[in-house]
Amino acid sequence: MSGIVMSNPIAPGKVEAWRRFCQELAGARRQNYEASRRRLGITRERMALVETPSGSAAVTTMDARELGQALGQIMTSDLPFDRWYRERIQELQGVNQASYDQLLERPPLPQDQELLFEWTSDPESP
Repeated sequence: MSGIVMSNPIAPGKVEAWRRFCQELAGARRQNYEASRRRLGITRERMALVETPSGSAAVTTMDARELGQALGQIMTSDLPFDRWYRERIQELQGVNQASYDQLLERPPLPQDQELLFEWTSDPESP
């Protein structure tokens, strides 16, 4: 099992859209989200909002059995949910997920984060 922490600034004026995105993952798109994460071997994902002196940032932590493979699939999948997810991240954070291969460092989580969404797979589920 390996994990990663990614922190990216939220685009100006997009903080409420980031909150809605996280709410949508937890609500209307929950089934598609969970199916995607299980298919990718992701066992835990957390999304937080952090206020910094430079502005708002999105902090995402992710654990997976094969992290490099999971990130690669997030970057390249043509499945509708995965494309939607990439497009929203690009819009809200300005991050092209094709650059995820450069994000394999583990910076510490900030202590003053506001956790907005968390998902952990049920170890009993296939």
